Amino acid sequence: MKQALFYKTSGRMKKTLYLSAFLLLTIPLMMQSCGNESDPSDEDSDQIRNRIDEYNEEISRLTRKVNELRQTLTARGEGVGSNDEVLVTVSKLEPSVFTDFFSVSATVEAVSSATISPETNGHIRRLYADKGDPVTRGQVVARLSTDVVDGQIEEIKTSLQLAETVYQRQKRLWDQEIGSEIQYLEAKNQVGRLRNNLETLQSQKEMAVMKAPFDGFVDEHFIKEGELAMPGTPVMEIINLDELYINADVSESYLPDVSPGRDVTLRFPAYPDVEMTVPVHRVGHVINPENRSFRLQLRIPNDNDRFKPNMMANISVQAAEIEEAIVVPSMLIGYDTQGHYVYVVDEDPAGNRIARKAYIERGKNSEGNTQVTGGLQTGDLLIRQGHRNVTNGGKIRIESNE
Repeated sequence: MKQALFYKTSGRMKKTLYLSAFLLLTIPLMMQSCGNESDPSDEDSDQIRNRIDEYNEEISRLTRKVNELRQTLTARGEGVGSNDEVLVTVSKLEPSVFTDFFSVSATVEAVSSATISPETNGHIRRLYADKGDPVTRGQVVARLSTDVVDGQIEEIKTSLQLAETVYQRQKRLWDQEIGSEIQYLEAKNQVGRLRNNLETLQSQKEMAVMKAPFDGFVDEHFIKEGELAMPGTPVMEIINLDELYINADVSESYLPDVSPGRDVTLRFPAYPDVEMTVPVHRVGHVINPENRSFRLQLRIPNDNDRFKPNMMANISVQAAEIEEAIVVPSMLIGYDTQGHYVYVVDEDPAGNRIARKAYIERGKNSEGNTQVTGGLQTGDLLIRQGHRNVTNGGKIRIESNE
């Protein structure tokens, strides 16, 4: 009995050694071949492509030989290497509804945000609101120095008083038909001109005052008191976080799947517990020619100012719903030179349960799941837990059915 057991064990060892010897012989050859190669940086693109094709052919040839040897061992009721069974869990494939989602990255923008700048030249006399201070609509937040304008206003007012006195006297004389009409008209014109100059200077003085355009708070100062400011020079930024825009650029291929009012799912990486269903606020009317995308915009309330401008967000949009689909978790799908595959339960000629590579045709991917359009059928037992530990033709033991 011991001698028979020894011969049986030796037979298995020989088969395993044959496969190991094959690999040990081919690997040094491949390493030697790689060692004699030239530096890819010294080759042109066509030479590199030819080398890639040669390597792929070599990998395919070796893979076929290894698979042939494994199939031979499987046909004899033996696995490659150890006969230990791998513990796995499986699930029976049943048709289900596959919902196709696509996701896009988005950024947060405040609905009400304004950069305050003066309408005229001048030095900043005073900033009335510090960073973080709340402000109300129409509140003065900054003022330019108006010393020159103030002096001009006072000068005009003095001249206007004299001009009005002269005008009144000329008018009384003219009413009595005394004096010339030219003197009367010149006095009247002088009063009108000075009044217009006064209004212009007062308007110019008002342009030196900067006010908050809406309720909010000061988020940033860009200039200090005493520095020179000009039209267009940012002085401070005022922001209101009560409402936010969520902006995303979406590929034009999804244009038929998006319309104003359609519900989408909104998430924030900074707040994994937050998931909101939000209607589309606006869809852009122009395709960006640089990246072939259009603008998708949401509008949401921002209770307690939780979300901040420029935060990252993620928008998921349902693109399609497929009935009676075969769906597998994307993480179970592997890839080799023959294509994509999953492991399913099969039996060898001896009736042992083994893992079999089932090459599949993939459909759409969504939310961690993949639609399978070929290679699997209803009732197949899909290997889930333990799929990384099994080999094609290797024995398995099923722990439980899901």
